[in-house]
Amino acid sequence: MLQSPPKQQVESSFSGFVRSNWLFISGTMLLLLINGYFWATSNQGDTLVAINRLRSPFWDIFFKVGTQLAEPIAYVVILLMVSAYSYRRGIFTVVAGATAGIVAGLLKAFFAQARPMRWFFDNYEEIWHSLNHFEEAYRNWSPDSSFPSGHATSAFALYGFLAFSARRGKLWVGLLCFGLAFLVAFSRMYLLYHFLRDVTVGAGLGLCLAAIVYLLQNRLFPNAYKLDQGWLSLFDKTPVARQSVPPPE
Repeated sequence: MLQSPPKQQVESSFSGFVRSNWLFISGTMLLLLINGYFWATSNQGDTLVAINRLRSPFWDIFFKVGTQLAEPIAYVVILLMVSAYSYRRGIFTVVAGATAGIVAGLLKAFFAQARPMRWFFDNYEEIWHSLNHFEEAYRNWSPDSSFPSGHATSAFALYGFLAFSARRGKLWVGLLCFGLAFLVAFSRMYLLYHFLRDVTVGAGLGLCLAAIVYLLQNRLFPNAYKLDQGWLSLFDKTPVARQSVPPPE
């Protein structure tokens, strides 16, 4: 009687990976299509002007907090939580974030595009004066660091990797991770840090990097049983002899 291959082996193939993670992948692809349509059919900055008109004290606080979900403090919290159950996922969570930062940084240096605040002021000063401005601490006047959005790249890389790594409640984890990544990307436009094009390309990059890192970690360490333990195992009272036996496939 033929036996079906282990789940990890199925997911190691690209088609199996896509089937297992259809929600996060299809959600991101749909987002890219919608954003791409508005990007192609509107002028640069139009989306930011429209979003800026929706400002309110509640949304200001909400998105100022939300944008931090792709910053170092978020990585530290997630690293501690994930590594409690799997050192492997903890290590590659950092790898996903570091890769996203490096790739986005290199592209920023190559394209050297102005941030919205600088771009509006230099090209459409009358629109700049009509914006609902944030306090000075939230104004970025950089002339060369807008494209792509590092936060959007990092968010979709981080939360994409977490969604791909989930073993239980995959549907709900995927939905939550997509929501968090979307929140970060939208917050960058709400706070006037990035254009629609910046977060769109960042989201696409992040999705690709998350998939690459996830598939690569299984290829590099397919049978590293100890890496699949976490620091919570230090409190496990199971005898050492039994802990060292890998679980059956």
